[in-house]
Amino acid sequence: MKQYRHKVREALAPNTHKESVNAKITALNRLTNGWCQYYRTSSSPNAVFDQLRYDLFWGMAHWLGRKWQKSMPEVMKQFREGNTFRTKSSKLIMPDEHKAKRLLTKTWHNPYTAREAIIREKLLVLESLWSGDEHRHGGMDLREEVLAHKGTICTMNGPDCESRGTPLHPSEVHVDHIKPRIRFKYPQDADRIENLQILCTNCHRAKTKNDLKVLSRVR
Repeated sequence: MKQYRHKVREALAPNTHKESVNAKITALNRLTNGWCQYYRTSSSPNAVFDQLRYDLFWGMAHWLGRKWQKSMPEVMKQFREGNTFRTKSSKLIMPDEHKAKRLLTKTWHNPYTAREAIIREKLLVLESLWSGDEHRHGGMDLREEVLAHKGTICTMNGPDCESRGTPLHPSEVHVDHIKPRIRFKYPQDADRIENLQILCTNCHRAKTKNDLKVLSRVR
């Protein structure tokens, strides 16, 4: 429980409010699912999961308040759904959603490997888990906004286009900068909605190759 709480506080630290809400929810869901799936076969896990739900819920609430400069009532009105928070594409999974499960496998006690099992239990560390830190701050939220405004149809529709004018699955969409970021004095100007377009994998690869050729000539 201490490890879980420490990881949640690390992911929702005050200096992480520039990250996307969707990235933070994704990271916390990975943490919660992994930790709760591991311990759901232990003795009476429901009471423990319910305690951790309180920490996760209010930790996320205060993080959202810091990120958007909103009061608690405003955060609850905009993001709360029942006993959790959600965006258009992501929902925060709470620990108490994982119910206790009976361990059906019967293990044979081997005195020669028992010590190794104890060591593996101690090595269940959470430091290596992704905490929602993005390469580009706000990238996942920006992607969601672009998909909402521009749909999922490839803009270029080149000779090797995968979509041919039909909508792509959201997971297949590439959000591309029409004018490369390197050509902007201020990188945040490159992320404006009017400089972003929807591309399929092949068209995005072809455009990137062409952009690199142009940049090499300029240099």
